[in-house]
Amino acid sequence: MSISTPDRTPLRNVLHKLCLAIGQYLDRKSSDVQHKEVIKELYERTELSGSYVGALIFANLIALLGLLSNSVAVVIGAMLISPLMGPIFSLGLSFAMGHLTLARKAARIIGASVLLTVIVAAIFTVFSPLKEATPEILARTHPNIYDLLVAIFAGAIGAIALCTRKNYLFTTAGIAIATAVIPPLSVVGYGVGTLQLSMAMGGFLLFFTNLVAIVISSDIVFMLLRFRSSMVEENSYPLKLRVKILAVTLSVISIPLIVTLVNDVRRLNLSKRIEQTLNSHLNSEGNSRLTGFSVSREGNDVKVLASVNTVAGIDAATETRLKKDLALTTKHSVKLELEQIIVKVGAIKASEASLTKSIISLPPPPRETLATLRGKTLGMIKEACSEAGTFLAPWPVKNCGVTFSDGAGPVTIQLKVGRDFGLSDQEQRWLAIAVEKKLDYPVMLQAETAPLFADLNLDENGIPDDAGKKELTVLKDLARKNLPLRLVVYYPRGNRSMTALNLKKAHVLKKYLEKEGAVPAGLLVFKASGTTWRIKIVEEHATF
Repeated sequence: MSISTPDRTPLRNVLHKLCLAIGQYLDRKSSDVQHKEVIKELYERTELSGSYVGALIFANLIALLGLLSNSVAVVIGAMLISPLMGPIFSLGLSFAMGHLTLARKAARIIGASVLLTVIVAAIFTVFSPLKEATPEILARTHPNIYDLLVAIFAGAIGAIALCTRKNYLFTTAGIAIATAVIPPLSVVGYGVGTLQLSMAMGGFLLFFTNLVAIVISSDIVFMLLRFRSSMVEENSYPLKLRVKILAVTLSVISIPLIVTLVNDVRRLNLSKRIEQTLNSHLNSEGNSRLTGFSVSREGNDVKVLASVNTVAGIDAATETRLKKDLALTTKHSVKLELEQIIVKVGAIKASEASLTKSIISLPPPPRETLATLRGKTLGMIKEACSEAGTFLAPWPVKNCGVTFSDGAGPVTIQLKVGRDFGLSDQEQRWLAIAVEKKLDYPVMLQAETAPLFADLNLDENGIPDDAGKKELTVLKDLARKNLPLRLVVYYPRGNRSMTALNLKKAHVLKKYLEKEGAVPAGLLVFKASGTTWRIKIVEEHATF
C-alpha cells in the first residue's frame, strides 16, 4: 500500500522517482554479480606468493629500463604485467564490506610490494651506466589533480569489469596503462639510487594518488553492487569509520595535487605573457626574430634566456626597455640573457624597420673559403646523418642534407626517413636535440617521410626477388623491438581469376614474411588495391 505525500514538491517527486529507478536498476544488476566468486578471487590476490614476487620484480625492472632508455613501449609493457592491481582492488573491496582481515592482508602486501620495488629499482640504478633523467622519468614526478581524476575513473570501470566479467581482460589492460602504479615506484627507486629525493617524493606522490583514487572509486562501485558487511564472517569495522578514513585521505592527497595544478597554470600563463613581451621587442621584420626562450627561477628573481636571430644585433636601449617590460609582466626582478645569432642580410624578411647596431665596433666574423665551407658541410652531413640514423633505427635515413648561412646561424638538417607514417612532434624534438648535441651546434630540423619499401616484384610462386628480400630484412629489426605496428600488404586488383591468383600468391608471401621477417601472423593484413604489390607499415590503431 503506497502512502501519498501531498506536501512533496514536483521537483522532489521527480528526484524521488529517479532514486527509486536507480535503486531498482542497481538491484537488477547486482543480482547478476557472483559476489562470493569476486570475494574469493580478490582474497586470493592478497597472497605474497613466489609468482607474485617474481612478476613484481620483473615488471619493476622492465619499467625502469623503459624509463632509463625513454621507451614508451617498454614502460607500457611493464604496466601490463604488474600484479599490483590485484591487492589494490582487494583493499577497495575490504572498505566496501568492512572486511578487517582482508584490509590488513591487502595493506600488508601493498606495503611489502612498495618496499621491494623501491629497493630493487634503487640497487639497479646504482649499477646502471644510464642515470640521466629522461622525459619518461620526469613525466612521473609532477602529478596534479588530473592524475587523481584519471585514476578514479579507471578504478571505477575496473571494479565494474571485475564484477560483471564483461570485457574484463581488455579493461584491466587499459586500467593498468591508464593508472600506471608500477612506473612511479620505479621512479622512486631511481630517485633513491641517484640521491634525488625530490624526484623520489614526486614519484611516490603519483603512486599514492593512484592508489587512493582506485581504492575509493572501486569501493563506491562495490557498495553500489551490493557488497555488504553481512557477507563477511570475520570481524568488520563500522561504515562511518570507513567513510572518515577515505574522506580524510582523499582530502589530504588532493591538496598538493590542486596546488601543483594551480602552479602549472600560473607558469603557463606567465610563459605566454613573457613570450608576448619578447615578441613585441625582438620580432622586427627584416632585422630580428625570436627563435626560442626559457624561463627559470633564481631565488626571488626570474631568469629569462632568449635566443634571437638578428642581422645587426640588439641595441642596449631595446634590451633595457625589454627588461623593464618583463619586470612589469612578471612582477619580479628579471635577469635577461639574450643569445644573439648573427645571420646574413635577407635571412629575415626585409622591412623598413631597423635596429640600432650595438656591435658595430666588433670585428666582422672571418669569411670562410669555398674549401673550408665544403669540408665543414661534408663533415656535418656525415655526423648528422650518423646520429640521426642511430636515433631513428630501425627506420632507415634515405636522404640527408645540411645547409647553413654565413656566420653563426643555426644549421638546417634535411632528412628523408623511410617510414610509412610521419614523425611525431616529440620524435622530431628529441631527434633535433640528439643531432644538436652530437654536432655541438644550433640545429633546425626538417624531416619528411618516404615509403619504407619500393613496389615488390614476386616470382610465379609469390616469393620476392633479391632486391625485395634485401629491403624486407628491416622487418626482423622491427619485430625485435615489438613496436605497436601493423603490416599491410596490397596486392593487385584485377578480374576474378587474376584476383584469385594474386590472393594465392599473397598467402605464399604471408608465410615468407612470417618465416623470414619474423612478422607475427596477427599483425599481417591483406588488401586488394592498385596494380602493384606494395607493403606498408602503419601504426596499430591506424585506419587504411
